[in-house]
Amino acid sequence: MPDVQPALMEVPESAPVAQSREAPKRVTSKGIAAGDIVEVDKKGRRFHALVTELAQLESGRFELNVRPLDSRISWRTASVREVVGVWRKARAITAV
Repeated sequence: MPDVQPALMEVPESAPVAQSREAPKRVTSKGIAAGDIVEVDKKGRRFHALVTELAQLESGRFELNVRPLDSRISWRTASVREVVGVWRKARAITAV
């Protein structure tokens, strides 16, 4: 019997899939949206994080509120300029 891999993150059962079948709105130049996983380079240190929210500053730049996947990381915000990689959240495929 194969061992079950433990979950790294808790995902609520009522995920936003039921709310809307549309993809999240991607407004940044890199096409980042909430729910995406990004690789961030902050002062030479790289880490992966889940984007929880996007906010546009008065200057027009976007700031990401993130939840790092590694608990040793304390940064909770990043600018789009600091993002070096994006893994987009896949849309649910609906049966016809």
